Amino acid sequence: MGAKTGENFDIIVVGSGASGGWACKKLSEAGVKVALVDAGRPLLESEFSEHKPDFELKYRNRAPEVVTRTRPIQKLFCDEFNYQWFANDLEEPYTIPANMPFTWVGRLRVTGGRTVVWGRQSYRFSDLDFKAASHDGYGEDWPISYADLARYYDQVEEYVGVSGLAEGVPELPDGRFQPPMAFTCAETLFRNRVKQKLGWTATIGRTANLTRPLNGRAPCHYCGPCHRGCVTHSYFNSAFTTVADALKTGNCTHVPNAMVYKVLMNAETNRAAGVLYVDRNTREVKEVRARGVVLCAQALESVRILLNSANRQYPTGLANSSGVLGHYLMDHIWVGGGATGEFPDLPAEPTLNGPNRPNGIYIIRFRNTASGQRSKNFLRGYGFQGGGSSNFNFKALGYGEAFKQAVMQPVTTVGMGGFGECLANWDNYVELDPHPYEVRGKRARYD
Repeated sequence: MGAKTGENFDIIVVGSGASGGWACKKLSEAGVKVALVDAGRPLLESEFSEHKPDFELKYRNRAPEVVTRTRPIQKLFCDEFNYQWFANDLEEPYTIPANMPFTWVGRLRVTGGRTVVWGRQSYRFSDLDFKAASHDGYGEDWPISYADLARYYDQVEEYVGVSGLAEGVPELPDGRFQPPMAFTCAETLFRNRVKQKLGWTATIGRTANLTRPLNGRAPCHYCGPCHRGCVTHSYFNSAFTTVADALKTGNCTHVPNAMVYKVLMNAETNRAAGVLYVDRNTREVKEVRARGVVLCAQALESVRILLNSANRQYPTGLANSSGVLGHYLMDHIWVGGGATGEFPDLPAEPTLNGPNRPNGIYIIRFRNTASGQRSKNFLRGYGFQGGGSSNFNFKALGYGEAFKQAVMQPVTTVGMGGFGECLANWDNYVELDPHPYEVRGKRARYD
């Protein structure tokens, strides 16, 4: 339901994704009157298509130009099954400096935001992350430590439902896990060899997919394509967890299709007084008033709102006394390097019928560890994500009957790709950058 004319709230939460949904849940359950102002439209379970085969689609998921026509940027992470959930790049364009391209993907326009399609990998930071500067002298430490957040990690993991395997490795703290998903045979062999030969730990992915029932949500049934939705609510999606909990209280009012433009300020009290938004359907400009505003519109959208909120008292935007709002935004490195290897001594019968485990393996950080050797020429560390399975030999050569027989020969592989931190060139960041809206990085990934 939309906000009533003249209705005031205690708090406005902008955004219905991971952080916005959680803010709505906690506040409304505490008795606070909340307006959830959401750029997305309501998400219906009838739109979920995780069990639908390609041949039931109009274009059989074989016509990428259909997606590219309106989502030329978002196409990197959507397809014919779910592209309608993503922002229309033609209707919502953005600009970049000519010499600094940035691919802004993962812009969702349904309730739940990126939690509808995220990769679900859920890893805790350790003090090697929070206090990295104390470890290697580069940059600045976070003002908080792992001990400050540990109990909140516990609380979130127990509610979300994260399955995983405790490993006792300090670089990747263990959590409150549901039972882990099983390794494949190839992954088991790989895990054992990696530990034996290199001393590294390859563990099963810590994923927000249930392996046992939780709060009315069923365990994962291994159908595979979680990015198309889940009728059993087996992965964490704020639309059917935190947002649903907030709405059940009766204290949360959902204002969908509301693209927030700016935060409204009370000049006398110097406090936020509401938000101005554009109705995405009617293009009408509307207001919602409250005693406070919580911006959870993901990093770039929240920065846009703050910059648009400039006024006489804050001519460069809200929360921008330092002048660096919108500067120095960093992505993490995705697949900076990797490898794939075959295991010919592990034959298996390939099948198209699954089960399709929506998870992989993770090699925990092994560079510059808490108690190990430290490199003088390489900062920080990285991990590998990947997985192993048996499949048809789709790279088979030949024609006719020989080709058909070759395709049926099983190929068992383990592949992995690197994920790491993107560090600023610290020496060049002493003075403010002259480009106020610069976004650094090549690609975003919502893991």
